[in-house]
Amino acid sequence: MHTDVNTLFDNLWQNYLNVTPSADKIHDLLGSTQKDDIINDHIALRTFNIEKVGLEKLAAHFLALGYKECGEYHFEAKKLYAKHYEHSDLTQPKVFISELLVDKCSAELQAIVNDMVSQIDEDAVTADNFLYSGTHWQVSTDTYKQLLAESEYAAWMSAW
Repeated sequence: MHTDVNTLFDNLWQNYLNVTPSADKIHDLLGSTQKDDIINDHIALRTFNIEKVGLEKLAAHFLALGYKECGEYHFEAKKLYAKHYEHSDLTQPKVFISELLVDKCSAELQAIVNDMVSQIDEDAVTADNFLYSGTHWQVSTDTYKQLLAESEYAAWMSAW
């Protein structure tokens, strides 16, 4: 895991730019109209409530950098649970991590998600780059559509 919070966020930003190239232009445009550079007030990460990749596994990357848990949220209709974290350095962004409660979904969705997660190497989850390493599985268009029919969140996770 990272030992410097700024390095983690720099890498997260670079990863975001790789998948959203227009973000750099927008950042420059907005930044040029402000006295100070733009500050991200928060980031949001998604996962599944499966032990290997659950919320606590993602949170560990931030807790190791001085973040503290500050709140929890239940989104029952969407079958989501979430927590947010804050750093003592208030210039650092808040971190919001949500997880799909896979066990509350259909057996079909559970099977697909469990298969995807089983493809992740155990050591990858604690690696420095895990939060910006992309997917660790492959899904077909048909599988994506099957997930989408039940959960936009699960479909998004399968693709990203």
